[in-house]
Amino acid sequence: MIKSTQVTLDELVKHHQFFQIPIYQRLYVWEEEQVVTLLEDIKSSYAEKKSFYLGSVLVVENQKTEDVKVYDLIDGQQRFTTLWMIAIVFSNELAPFISIAENNRTRNRIHFAIREEVNHFFSRYISTQIEDDGATEHIKGALAVIENYKRRFMNQQILSEIASFIYKNVYLIMTEVPQQTDLNKLFEVINNRGVQLQHHEILKARLLEKLSSDEEKLKYGHLWTACSDMNKYVETNIKDAAKINTSKLYDKVSAKEGKENLKDPKKVLQAMEYKKRNSFDHMSLKQILLEEETVMDRDDETPDVGSPQNRARSIITFPMLLQHTLRIFLASNGSKDIDKILDKELLSIFSTHFQLSLVGEEEVKEFIELLWEVRYLFDKHVIKWVEEDEDEIHLICKIDKYESNKRFYMRRIISNRNEGEALLQSMLYHSQQITTHYWLTPYLNYLVHNNGQKSFEYLKHLDNHLFCSDEKESLIVRTKRFIEVPWRKVPFDTNILKSPRGVSFPHYWFYKLEFILWETSDKKKEKWKEFKITAKNSVEHISPRTQQPADRNTVSGYMINCFGNLALVSRSINSSYSNLPFNEKRQRFLNYNRDKVDSLKMDIIYKNEIWNDQLAQKHQDEMIEVFERYLRGEND
Repeated sequence: MIKSTQVTLDELVKHHQFFQIPIYQRLYVWEEEQVVTLLEDIKSSYAEKKSFYLGSVLVVENQKTEDVKVYDLIDGQQRFTTLWMIAIVFSNELAPFISIAENNRTRNRIHFAIREEVNHFFSRYISTQIEDDGATEHIKGALAVIENYKRRFMNQQILSEIASFIYKNVYLIMTEVPQQTDLNKLFEVINNRGVQLQHHEILKARLLEKLSSDEEKLKYGHLWTACSDMNKYVETNIKDAAKINTSKLYDKVSAKEGKENLKDPKKVLQAMEYKKRNSFDHMSLKQILLEEETVMDRDDETPDVGSPQNRARSIITFPMLLQHTLRIFLASNGSKDIDKILDKELLSIFSTHFQLSLVGEEEVKEFIELLWEVRYLFDKHVIKWVEEDEDEIHLICKIDKYESNKRFYMRRIISNRNEGEALLQSMLYHSQQITTHYWLTPYLNYLVHNNGQKSFEYLKHLDNHLFCSDEKESLIVRTKRFIEVPWRKVPFDTNILKSPRGVSFPHYWFYKLEFILWETSDKKKEKWKEFKITAKNSVEHISPRTQQPADRNTVSGYMINCFGNLALVSRSINSSYSNLPFNEKRQRFLNYNRDKVDSLKMDIIYKNEIWNDQLAQKHQDEMIEVFERYLRGEND
C-alpha cells in the first residue's frame, strides 16, 4: 500500500527516520543557481512567516530496527540532500537532523550507498568544517554557496531563527511505496510522467484569453513564444514561431541608432499580417508562381547557425524577464511597484499588480508589445553565456546581416566594441543575486526609453550610484528610484573598504575593483587584455590567518582582515593556497598566471617579493584611491 504523509524535519528526527541514497541514483548535480533559489525561497517564507513546502520525496523501506527506520530515497534526493547540507552549514537547532550519536559512533541522517569516500567527507566536514577530497565538485560547490549565503546574516539571533524555521516549518510530502514494488517500472513511470505547465505558460493563457479574436491571439501568442525561449536569440525564435522574414526588418544603419524595425513590436506584428495575407491559401496560381520566382529574397537558415555565437544561454529565466518587464510597465502607468522578484510567485505577482481579473484587451497587447521590445533589447545589449574553446564566457553578440549567393542572412557575431560593457555586466552578474538581478530593471527601462543609446555610459552610472552609496533601503526600492529618475545621483561611500571585515567583506567590492582596474588600464598589458571576470566565492588572505613560525612575510592581527590583505578567489584556489606562506602562494600564482591573469588585484600584490603591514596598507590605500578616482569620473 502506498502512503503519503506531510512531515517536517523535526518529525523525521522524532520518528528516528534515516535515508540512504541508493547506488542506482545519480550523483548530486545541483548547480549554484538551484541552491540559491532554494535558499531564497526558504528565506522569503521565513520573512513572511509562512510555512515552506519543499515538494515530494519518494522512498521505500530499506531497513527497520527497534531504534531506527532507514529508507532508500527513490525520487527527490537532489532537493533533500541540499536541505541536509543547508542544515549542516546553518546547524543551531538543525543539529539533530544532521546526525546522531549511537554506540560510540555518529550516524549521519543521509548515507550514500557504497560511496564511502562521500560518507567520510561529510563525517569529517560535519565534525571539523574542513573539506577533504572525498566529495564531488557539485557537493563542494553547494556547500560553498550555502556558506557564503550564511555569511550574510551577521546577527546570530537571526541565524538561529532561520535554523529553527527550517527545522519546524519546512514541509515535505514523503510517499512510501511497498518493499515489493517493481522499481524498474516505478522509474519508468517517474521518467515518463507528464510535466506540469509552468507558471509562465499559465500566465500566457490567461492573458491571451483577454484578446477578442483568434487572429490576435495567434499573433500576440507568437510574440510571447519568441520571448519565452531564453536560450536562443529572439530573432531566431520569432522566425521559427511566425515564419516571417526577419532580415527585411533589420538594417545596420537603423540598428546603430536603435531604430531598427525588428525592435518595434508593431512592425513585427505587421510582418505577421503580411505573411498571412500573402500565404498560398490566399493567393492565385499566378501570385504563387511569382512568389516562387522571388524566393531568393527571403532570409534563409544561416550557414553558420550552429556556430557558438548563435547558441547562447541566458543569465536570467523567462519568469524573471516577465517580472522586470512588469516593473517597467507599472512604472510607465504610474502604478505601484511589485514587492519582490520571485519566480515561484509569478502568477500571484501578476494577479495582484497586473490585475489579471480586471485587465482589458488593450492593456494585454501593450504589455506583450513591451515584452517584445524588452526582450529584443535584452538580447542586443545584455551578456549571455556563449561557448568559446570548450568553455562558456560572458559575451554580447551583435546581429550581423550579410548577403551570400543572393540571399540575406542574419547571424550573431562577437564585437570588441562592447567588451567593457560586457565585463561590467559580468561583474554585476557574479556579484548580485542571480535569482533577482534587480539592476536589470532600470537598465532595461533606460534602453527602452533611449533606443539603447549610450548604454555603457548609463550602466556605469547606474552601477556606481546604486551599489556604491550608503542608502540602506532594499534593492527593489532603490532601483525603482532609478526607473523614475534614470540619471539620479547619490553620494558615494567607500568607507567599507577601510574596515577589517575579513571573509565577511561583500564580494561586490572585489569584483568591482577588478572591473575598474581593467577599465582604467592602458589595455596594453598583454596578460590583462584578455581578462575575464569569473565566478569566485572565497575571500583569500594574502598573509594567512594561521601563520607559520618560519614565515617572515606576515601582517599583524589588525591588518590580517583588511582589504589590502584580501582577494577574491575560487574555492579551488582558496583550498590550494590554504595557510601557505606568502612566498609559496606568490610562486603558485605566478606559475598559474604565466599567460593570463585570473585576478588583477592579486597580480598587483604579487609584484611584491615581500609582504608586511606597510605594503598591505600601501596596496589598500592605492586601491581605495583607484575606486575614488573612478567614482569621481577622473578616468573618463
